[in-house]
Amino acid sequence: MVTNTKISAFSLDDFEARTGSATSIIRTITGLYLRHQSASVPRTQVVELATAAGVPATTAQTAISRLIDKQVLDSDSPSTLCVPSPAQAMFERGSRRIFTPRQMSQASQWCLVAYSLPEALRPLRHQIRKHFQQLGGGLVAAGLWIFPEYLHEEVEAVLVALQARAQATIFTVQEPHFPTTAKEAASQWWDLDHLNSLHRQFLEATADLAEDQTQPAEAYRGYVSMIDAWRALPYLDPGLPESMLPDSWSGRQSRDRFLALSQVFKDPAQQFVTSVLGS
Repeated sequence: MVTNTKISAFSLDDFEARTGSATSIIRTITGLYLRHQSASVPRTQVVELATAAGVPATTAQTAISRLIDKQVLDSDSPSTLCVPSPAQAMFERGSRRIFTPRQMSQASQWCLVAYSLPEALRPLRHQIRKHFQQLGGGLVAAGLWIFPEYLHEEVEAVLVALQARAQATIFTVQEPHFPTTAKEAASQWWDLDHLNSLHRQFLEATADLAEDQTQPAEAYRGYVSMIDAWRALPYLDPGLPESMLPDSWSGRQSRDRFLALSQVFKDPAQQFVTSVLGS
């Protein structure tokens, strides 16, 4: 089992949490707002932010305790909360990915990762597979993964954290020569049906949000729910070029919707949070 503490920030990522659950909502609030506070935040204020996002107070208290257990939050006193360093690193990395969704062009380069591990290191194989999938990697064959080149640094960071960098070779290539067509290759290397389903779920989850919801409290609730529904997608979806995507791909519409609503909700939502936290 890998024990390197460098992997802790990656291990805190949670892409299996149910969107809209109390724990998921408060995790989103933590990433959006609490991690930017210079001092610990009163627990009562965190509960107030949670209730404003639609989480009942008693449920919020339970969810906060769960996030403390998961080391996403830390209780440095019975009445205050802060964000520990590994969670800060996780949220910082996530912020770059979530708020700047990227899309490959035909001219974009690719990153290939090849490695060979003995049977004795099977747990390490599992860890690599888990984290590579969560980075949006495509599995070409056993021990061979493909990513957009713009994920190169994140791929290398995972290998270093897992103490597997010495077993892996990373290639940067301009154009793979696909065995059949680019679309067929993409459908084999990535689970595009699942990704498309996630995009449709995001569109359904945000269907009731409107760009005229600009009152601070209303914008805050909409913004938190939208980010909560979106935050896993920019990880799991690598942003493949149009030529590799099916005609029914929902990612185009969900990305446009995310960007449009973000522009409307962000500032008034921040006004509401400032009124609660006082900073």
